[in-house]
Amino acid sequence: MKIDLSKARKLLIPAAIAAALTVLMAPSAFAQQDPQADKKAEDAKKAEDAKKAEAKKKADADKKKSGDRGVEPEEEGDK
Repeated sequence: MKIDLSKARKLLIPAAIAAALTVLMAPSAFAQQDPQADKKAEDAKKAEDAKKAEAKKKADADKKKSGDRGVEPEEEGDK
């Protein structure tokens, strides 16, 4: 059985184009996800920000307890 290359090309080219279009369109289908996913991501970010703020408060409180006030400003007479 002999395969005619012109017939094979006529079949392969449209199939290749269809496959390429499918690959290009697939990400847009995944981009339209559940609207709840955005809300969950936003809530996670808020929770992370709250943790950071709490850690900063705790660090500031520990700093005050230890008496470390950071860099003291220079006095006029020391120049």
